[in-house]
Amino acid sequence: MPSRLYGKAFLFSVSFIPVKKFLSGFIVVSVLVVVAVVFLSWKMKRDAIETYNRYVANAPYDVIIVPGLPYDTGRQNILLKVRMLWAKSLFDKGITKNIIFSGGAVHTAYIEGKVMKTIADSLGIPAEHTFAEDKAEHGNENIYYSKKLAQQSGFKKIALATDQYQNSFLSSFMEELMTGVAQLPVNVDSFTAYDKELLPAVDVRGAFINNFIPLNERQSRWERLCASLRKEIGEENQ
Repeated sequence: MPSRLYGKAFLFSVSFIPVKKFLSGFIVVSVLVVVAVVFLSWKMKRDAIETYNRYVANAPYDVIIVPGLPYDTGRQNILLKVRMLWAKSLFDKGITKNIIFSGGAVHTAYIEGKVMKTIADSLGIPAEHTFAEDKAEHGNENIYYSKKLAQQSGFKKIALATDQYQNSFLSSFMEELMTGVAQLPVNVDSFTAYDKELLPAVDVRGAFINNFIPLNERQSRWERLCASLRKEIGEENQ
């Protein structure tokens, strides 16, 4: 083989080494990310099951708090269905006597707490046992304002009832500042069954806000993040 061909082969092999290193590194990082995601998902589900079992032993509760989600008249959000049907299940089983649905008009022009109460009433939960909190714009505010409403209504045994993802995010807030609020999360294994069901069609015109401005136009991304993480909540929404 001519020397120039040897030279070309050598240059090709040398230039290919960084590409091989990059691909090897990319594959290793990808595998580690997948393993981490699978482990965290497994741990979150396990924690949700253990948390539920620990707190359900103290049932019945006077009231559960169910945080809201943006309402869209064009489609049914799976998490909204999960939270609504989970709340109904807890009520039907006698684990809670009352339900507070919490959330203002945050990302859409519908007051989340009022929409969810309307749906709950249509699901057959007696209207006198469902309540709407309409000030909260973040998960921590859902608990804060709903706990105040619960106490004003004379309820003493209070629990948060939401999906495992939000429960995991809010648990540190509750343990530090909202002591006395139990946790009844629904784990991800139930999502598929709930997603197959349809929520009833309801008239939500009473929950509609005219001249609505969504949260992302009122607060920057940084302001929203800080608000969702803050431990001290004022009464600015009142």
